[in-house]
Amino acid sequence: MSIRWTCLSSLPTKARSSHCASIANKGTLLLYSGEFQPRIPVDGDVHVFDLNSAIQQSVADNAGLWRTLSASSKPEPRVGATTVFDGENLYMWGGRGGVDMAPLDSNQAGIWKGQILQNKVIWEKLEGKGDEPVTRSFHASVLANGKLYIHAGCPASGRLSTLHSYDLQSSRWSLCADAPDPARGGTAIASVKLPSSSSNEEVIIRFGGFAGYQLPTSTPPPLDIYTPSTNSWTTIVPSGDPQQGYPGARSVHGLVPLSTPDGTGVALLYHGESDASDLGHAGAGKFRDDAWALVWREGGLRWKKLIIEGDATPEGRGWFPSTSYTAPGGNTRVVLSGGLLTSNERSGEVWVGDVQV
Repeated sequence: MSIRWTCLSSLPTKARSSHCASIANKGTLLLYSGEFQPRIPVDGDVHVFDLNSAIQQSVADNAGLWRTLSASSKPEPRVGATTVFDGENLYMWGGRGGVDMAPLDSNQAGIWKGQILQNKVIWEKLEGKGDEPVTRSFHASVLANGKLYIHAGCPASGRLSTLHSYDLQSSRWSLCADAPDPARGGTAIASVKLPSSSSNEEVIIRFGGFAGYQLPTSTPPPLDIYTPSTNSWTTIVPSGDPQQGYPGARSVHGLVPLSTPDGTGVALLYHGESDASDLGHAGAGKFRDDAWALVWREGGLRWKKLIIEGDATPEGRGWFPSTSYTAPGGNTRVVLSGGLLTSNERSGEVWVGDVQV
């Protein structure tokens, strides 16, 4: 298996990390907030970029494909929030604001729904009933079986192992089973369908994170799986790549569903921080630049390190959102936007990675 990376855009005005990104309409990147200087949120606009048109042109020609959606009112800019797109609307939750990275106040916390129109976004603060999660940042979120899931992250102090679901129809929060410890921030989750399952249920898989140290700590590395129908977590250990072994520990990395023509693809793991900075959030650590496929082979899950094809490849980075979509032809196209580099600079690039079996 291989991946071919293509740089579609490189603009200083879009440079950021710890931001939100989602894919709408099978190829429209929605970029929101984040930071350019450590702990200082950038603008709260939604920036739109047409990925499918950009793949046909040069980087220089693609600058004109960016648009900024107007909004009569919008959420306060923030760092370390997450967004998901359900096919019609953008949902944003969490984050922190300001140099002191204080939790957002009650007027700003909670779920925001953004209706994406051609040239504007209409934001609406949604009410939440039930067991609403405590405010936090650097958590992970995903849509699965019609619900938004919020997992782990950093509240006012410490880290969490909790998992909450939000029903988009009833606006009700539910507390789910806690994930296996240790509590962590900067983890990544993905909603996938396992080839071994006889049902059509989406399960949530988790890999990595930061608990004061990079996770996981053991080799071979474990993979945690949450099954909504049983409200339970299991931990498995996928087989390694016969030549390359296993993916290393990491946080603030990418993890997305993987679709392959032969039906064996499950997820794709890529980039992330391997060593944290001594300066904490004000500095940059060391980052990975690899990509690993999680596939179903011979009755079980197996890791496969992807070969990098072509001359262009994104520099190792972390602190970026996980995003992907199904490209024309049916294969997964990973989208890597922004992120923090080892130089402690924020990237303004947008890369796409096409996976080939």
